[in-house]
Amino acid sequence: PAGAAPRFLVAAAADPGTVAHPGMPLQRLQVIKGWADASGNHHQAVYDVAGDANNGASVDLQTCQPRGEGFAQLCAVWQDPQFDPAVPAVYYVRAVENPSCRYSARQCLELPAELRPADCASPFFQPVIQERAWTSPVWYSPAG
Repeated sequence: PAGAAPRFLVAAAADPGTVAHPGMPLQRLQVIKGWADASGNHHQAVYDVAGDANNGASVDLQTCQPRGEGFAQLCAVWQDPQFDPAVPAVYYVRAVENPSCRYSARQCLELPAELRPADCASPFFQPVIQERAWTSPVWYSPAG
């Protein structure tokens, strides 16, 4: 109905990967909403709609082996709890995988410790990442 908050059916499936390079389970699905207020200031809200951001998943930094559980599939129906039919908005969905080793961390571990570049031990080196995928945006414009 006119003026009603939009409802979204969101779903994602984890990439199964291959035997040599298995995929990572999903951790969560998020809906991201963007809008501008009457003064032109831009805002963003992130809603976790499926899965669990605190699922305990991690990575063993000595072996790059993943730890913990995730989800092969996630699905939810979400309705904007802060919807204002007079305010234009944009929405997109983001799927977030469990943490995994960055490719460069794997490269460091493949070398004997004495042959690893200094960057492998640098405090600026971030060995763990969380891959993401996202949808195209859905735009809402007030009638008129």
